[in-house]
Amino acid sequence: MPLQFTPEQEMLREQVSRFVRQECSEQLFRRMDEEAHYPHELYAKLADLGMLGIPIPVAYGGSGMGCVSSAIFQEELSKRLLPLQMTFQVSILSAGMAILDLGSPAQKARFLPQLAQGKINFSIAFTEPNAGSDAAAIALTATASGDGFRLNGQKIFISAADISDFMLVSTRTDRNVPKREGITAFIVDSRSKGLTIRKIDKLGIKANAYCEVFFDDVYVPAENIVNGINKGWAVVTHSLERDRIGAAARWVGVGQEALDYAVDFARNRSQFGRKISSFEWTRDLFAEMQTKLDAAKLLTYRAARLMDEGKPCRKEASMAKLFASELVVELSRSMMQVLGGYSYALEYRSQRYLRDCLFATIGAGTSQMQKLIIANEMGI
Repeated sequence: MPLQFTPEQEMLREQVSRFVRQECSEQLFRRMDEEAHYPHELYAKLADLGMLGIPIPVAYGGSGMGCVSSAIFQEELSKRLLPLQMTFQVSILSAGMAILDLGSPAQKARFLPQLAQGKINFSIAFTEPNAGSDAAAIALTATASGDGFRLNGQKIFISAADISDFMLVSTRTDRNVPKREGITAFIVDSRSKGLTIRKIDKLGIKANAYCEVFFDDVYVPAENIVNGINKGWAVVTHSLERDRIGAAARWVGVGQEALDYAVDFARNRSQFGRKISSFEWTRDLFAEMQTKLDAAKLLTYRAARLMDEGKPCRKEASMAKLFASELVVELSRSMMQVLGGYSYALEYRSQRYLRDCLFATIGAGTSQMQKLIIANEMGI
């Protein structure tokens, strides 16, 4: 499958790249890490430029451009504005697309235009202390109460819950059926009475908060159910392939930026009377990493194109995510060696790339889960 982009997609890449370079100064790049600062104003600018609506149909105020265009957007945005890419992936691609495909007409009309305009954000509250890779092991309960339901329980590792206006929440509504059949998904207002959000300190990507979310008798109207009672497993699994393609595009972007940073350092650093970029070991490493990055990019856009064509891409999405995430960890560690002692100094980016990239093999499905999926799809 040839890697070819339309003129519109090439224009999109150039536009996003220019936005990132112009808007994300070195000062802002450092502030996002050192102060866990989230640049809300830049997310609003992306909305003004119409970029948040890339995958949302024109009928709901978006561009309807598809998965390949979304991957291009995420790859370029991730190079310096990784927290914004993660918001886009969770809010637009996960929650927004689930509402588009599985939500009621009223839910689509209410939420999709606001998502495209950047007026609201969603978080995805599926993970629990005992429901991670085993996503169906949900314990948070939803009990009928009047014209709605009362939610009680806990979610954990919820990305950007602190800045979300709404959450897409998986709950247990029936314990007397197989666990995948007793799940119901709700849209929950993040300001609901009885809902508590607590940030978790973490190693990297600090501007994008990890949160615990506690539900203490939180009331949700029945009209906020997505896809019907006990039909929430389809919501939980709806965006898995899209999420993995987005994650692969993210790490391709971060990896390319990290490699370019190390190459620039090597071109300006001299040892033994020579630029270290001229050493055989350094040249060999750079060539190997660029080759692997290009391979990751090909895997990513192959999966994205299959999705746009409406073809199965479960295996291909997992392959892209697995390869890109494992590569970016390897690459960030290797770039530390290129910078030597400078890599350990906080004023240099290499240590941040390593901290951020260690999340790659965990988020959007662990590497072990991706291998399991690939093997299953192979019929093994």
